[in-house]
Amino acid sequence: MKSTGTARFVCAASIAAAMIIVAGCATSKPQPEPTVEKRSPPPAPPSQATIAPKLVVLIVLDQLGSWVLDQQLPLLPSGSAIRRAYEDGASHVAEFPYAATQTAPGHASLTTGVTPAMHGIVANAVYVPDRGGRKTVDDGEHAVLGNPDRYVSPTQLRAETVADVLHRESDGKARIVGVSMKARSAALPVGQKANIAIFYDAVAHAMTTSTYYAPKRRLPDWLRDFRKANPVGPLLQTWKPADPDWLEKHLGPDTSPGEMYPSFPHDPREAPDPWYAFAGTPESSEYLMAAAYAVVKAEKMGIDDVPYFLVLSVSGTDIVGHIWGARSWEYADNLRHIDRALTHFVKLLEARGPVAFVLTADHGVAELPERAHAEGRAGGRVRGETLTTSAEQAADAALGDGDWIAGYVPPLFTYTAAGKARHEELTKALRKAMPDVDGVKAVYDARDALELRSSNKQIERLVGASLPDDAPGDLSLVTEPGWFDALSEQGGTNHGTPWDYDRRVPVLMWGTAVERRTSQDVHDVLRVATTLAALLDVPAPANAPKSPLPGVMQLPD
Repeated sequence: MKSTGTARFVCAASIAAAMIIVAGCATSKPQPEPTVEKRSPPPAPPSQATIAPKLVVLIVLDQLGSWVLDQQLPLLPSGSAIRRAYEDGASHVAEFPYAATQTAPGHASLTTGVTPAMHGIVANAVYVPDRGGRKTVDDGEHAVLGNPDRYVSPTQLRAETVADVLHRESDGKARIVGVSMKARSAALPVGQKANIAIFYDAVAHAMTTSTYYAPKRRLPDWLRDFRKANPVGPLLQTWKPADPDWLEKHLGPDTSPGEMYPSFPHDPREAPDPWYAFAGTPESSEYLMAAAYAVVKAEKMGIDDVPYFLVLSVSGTDIVGHIWGARSWEYADNLRHIDRALTHFVKLLEARGPVAFVLTADHGVAELPERAHAEGRAGGRVRGETLTTSAEQAADAALGDGDWIAGYVPPLFTYTAAGKARHEELTKALRKAMPDVDGVKAVYDARDALELRSSNKQIERLVGASLPDDAPGDLSLVTEPGWFDALSEQGGTNHGTPWDYDRRVPVLMWGTAVERRTSQDVHDVLRVATTLAALLDVPAPANAPKSPLPGVMQLPD
């Protein structure tokens, strides 16, 4: 008999945001959108060539694929932070050189300059017997303050980050901070030596941290003051679009097939857990940036002779994108809120002293399948339960009735002890059978990571780059273009594939020591780590690319 205990783990933040309750339905096709012309490169101010930034800020807009920015940029106001960066700063397209385009690997890769094969963060979560899925920042040791049943630390990260290098080169004098609504997005990019990583916790009802950063189990004074002055409760408000007529003019009617919840307004207070639903509202991103500026002031970032490093990861783009897609009213309205708050945040930091900004994303996203179908393209959702059932049936047919598949946590299947004992036979059977499942392109033996990385086939190299030699799973799955692992039966979209729409992201740079540069080439996104190191005037992390992205000026000796 087969085990009924096969497990599948889904990103908690996405499911939490999906609890927002709304109603209504309509279909639409977007109207033609305005375009943005790039300006001619202005000469860099002479003073920038002789000044080094005292604060370097990495801004990660979660799920902002390059195709999404192309679509959304004309909808942002002229002079805003994102438009200014695109039109006046260094503007590039880069791609992640691996297949598992998820949040945790993306954030780790951006600051280590290496792939998951080296830094070890293969996915947002991995399968663990008796626990189902375990997030890659869950070490079971460092409890979250205000939620003792949750654990957060960067200890599973195997490669040094640019933050670790900065800590070493400054003899510990540099202040290093990570801030995000998601714990993994705050902790992983700032590495092992950060002063603090702060993130939102729905049980704590506030921004918090873990005992990894607060071993005495006490919040920093500035964070306690911020929480007291900025309670989340009053921010649980009905979300209405700021300008519905403007949105309809540029995007068509409010709702489209495939959106998990159809039309505005959206009220987090009507969700089963409003505190979780808060993360999917524009107010959460504004709250996040207020917290980021509070830590900048508290840590006196940007006013010292030693360069400081801040990572600000904005999760709202990802949560809203999962639920409504990147061509929805919700995504556009939310991004305008974020851009406005980001513009204010940037001005505050610029007023403090020389500062350089690098804005990018941790991955892209697929189109809603319903939209793709309407435009003549392929797409669909693959349910984890379907995959595990199909894998068990194929295993039974090849090996006899048994319990072979322990669990599936995208993109990895993990075998049971019986399956591991017959790994080669089981893998051969699944490699033959699984591509017959709708939406499955191929599956690969996770033990063949080294061989895959040296393949002459790009897709195999990308899969191999996602897997360390001791991968925490047995079989890696790749979906067909346009297909993805389903987060909900209600609809929505996802990422995590090796296709261009998931791997390609913008990289925008501006501020001190950055000059206007653009290129038509698609760059290696791992050069972001080297770029950050150049701006911080420290060596790049070990094994990171040798050269920064075009646009970083030579700093004085």
